[in-house]
Amino acid sequence: MKKYFLLALAIIIAVPAYASEITGTLTTGVSTGIGGTVVSTPVASPVAGTYSSAQSVTLIATDTTSIHYTIDGVSPTCTTGTVYSGAISVSESETIRAVGCSGTTASAVGTFAYGINITPPGGGGGGGGSSGGIITPPLSGGTPGDITGDNVVDLLDFNAIVVDWGKTGSSLASDLNHDGVVDILDFNILIINWTI
Repeated sequence: MKKYFLLALAIIIAVPAYASEITGTLTTGVSTGIGGTVVSTPVASPVAGTYSSAQSVTLIATDTTSIHYTIDGVSPTCTTGTVYSGAISVSESETIRAVGCSGTTASAVGTFAYGINITPPGGGGGGGGSSGGIITPPLSGGTPGDITGDNVVDLLDFNAIVVDWGKTGSSLASDLNHDGVVDILDFNILIINWTI
């Protein structure tokens, strides 16, 4: 017990703290040696989600000199992607990835997935036409959301989505809504059909 008391006393004596009555600050005399720039991650408005009409997305990041973004599934850097200069028009389902930049120092990547489900107009009068509605690709048999083909939507299917997240292409089994990219919309289909 004496050893711990003496160790604590030695630390207290070795690291004095000073208080200033003028500024109200407390100085410990200890330096962390950590320095650098922290760049804020961009925020999108309106928030990511599913909408029934096209959206005009604004990106905001404080303490940055520029914002770079992509819509192709690849994460931007301070030297790649499109330099943000105004609202981004989103008229179809897509994911915006953005970084705030201060010189060449980048923030974490902000990811904003937008689902745009525009209801087609109804058919004309007089015996024909459609009733409108969202067009859903036909299922290729099996259980909706089942990526692994075991007729159960479970952790294995979730893992397949995670592994393929952000990938693009027309033959991805994890692309449940067949829009060419594995994203939040596919995850939503998986969760809706989750087997308990």
